[in-house]
This record gives sequence, structure tokens and C-alpha cells, in this order.
Amino acid sequence: MYDQLEARLHDLFWASEGQSEELPLIENFLTQHPGTALELGCGSGRLLLPLLTKGHPIEGLDNSADMLRLCRERCAGNDPVLHHACMEGFDTGSSYSGITIPAFSLQLIAPEKVPGVLKNIHAHLKAGGGLYLTLFIPWAELMGELEEDCWFLDHEALTPEGTTARCHTRYRIMRDAQSLSREHRYEIVDRHDQLLEQSCSRQHIAWYGRDEMAQLLQNAGFVIEQVIGDFDPDVPSDEQSQILTFIATRMADRPQ
Repeated sequence: MYDQLEARLHDLFWASEGQSEELPLIENFLTQHPGTALELGCGSGRLLLPLLTKGHPIEGLDNSADMLRLCRERCAGNDPVLHHACMEGFDTGSSYSGITIPAFSLQLIAPEKVPGVLKNIHAHLKAGGGLYLTLFIPWAELMGELEEDCWFLDHEALTPEGTTARCHTRYRIMRDAQSLSREHRYEIVDRHDQLLEQSCSRQHIAWYGRDEMAQLLQNAGFVIEQVIGDFDPDVPSDEQSQILTFIATRMADRPQ
């Protein structure tokens, strides 16, 4: 995932949705946990680079070499510290005041590996360090608002070159496993709707209920400070929330 054409179009589609609602939450989190931080799943720097520009000392980690290359190209005078590694079993050789996993990146990890990822994050945090984590629940798929196993236009945006970029998606849902299998078809077309470039990818996305993730975090040695609903810091999460943001603190010692 997130190689070549998919990597190039990732930020274009995000930008077409307007200003990031998540960025202010991350800024507040980093202010509460001053010191060097680490973003897991930093991609091409959509969130990382604005944070660096605003003076937050934060490193990035991603498993896509293409996304990290784009991040370096877009750094605009910053010299970000970037790690090419997977979330599962990463080792930067450093400890951090805060670690963030924004943009639902944890949900791309196989569920059986998530406890190990959280314990590894715990090991990379300083005493009292914080964890920022966002998840989403796929209500549109669960409620049948999107037809299963049928292609639909997921994203569309104009490129700087004047062409049109599109992402078509289809999904299959495994309710018992709390998992979505998604196929994406990325394409660029000219003004006459003639195809210029195309690529495909597949991803598996797991979802978690609030109590389920809370238990996973507690098992990994975290104390949950706050769970925010739909990026609104004044709104606690509830059963209707589509987006869950967990703010947690590292315990001094992880349970055995």
C-alpha cells in the first residue's frame, strides 16, 4: 500500500476535504507532552510537516519508501528525522515524550499484532509519556449505506497539472472478524476523460469498539486520560461516534 500512484494522490485527496480536523488535537497533545515525539504512519508528512513548521520536535516512521521520499521532497526547509520501518516491531533506538498514531493507521495492522505494537510503543515512551491514537468505525458499511462488492467513486480531485485524479473503491465486510477488505483503483484522466495512468491496491481494515480498545491499551500498560468523539474535544465519545480519539499515558511499569 501507499506506493507509486497511490502515494502521489494520497495528500491530494486529503487536501480536497479541507483543513485537517485532527491537527489541532495533535498540537494540544504535543503541548501537554513536551519533548521529542514520534508519529507512526507519518506517510508523506501531511500532519508531520505542519507540526514541524509550528516548532514541535517530532520524528516520523512509515513502511512506505515512496511516502517517505515524498515527505523529504515536501519538507520545505525542514530536515525531518524519518524512519523506514513497520509499526510491528520497530526500534528507533530512542525514547519519546509522546507517540501519535493519527489517521486510523493502527487499523491497517492485523488484529493479532496490535497488542505487540502497543507494548512496543509503551517501551519507546519515557515515564509519563503520552499516546495519541485515532480509530474509526465504518458505520456507512455496517449500516448498508454503501453497497457491498460494488465499485463506487470514493475520491475525486483536480491535480496541479489540470488532470483529474479519482479513486474508486469496493469493499467486503466480515462482521464477525470486525474487518473490511477494500480494493482501490486509482486513476488519472485528461480533460477528455481519457485514462493516463492507473494502479490498484488492496487493504484490510480492522475496527474496534471503545471498550475493546480501552482494554487493549490497559493491557499494554496505559492509563486512558480521555476519549474524544469525532475530533471535537468538548464531546466525549459515545455509541454513535464514528471517530474515536484516545489520549493515554504510559504507566511506570507495564503489567506482566
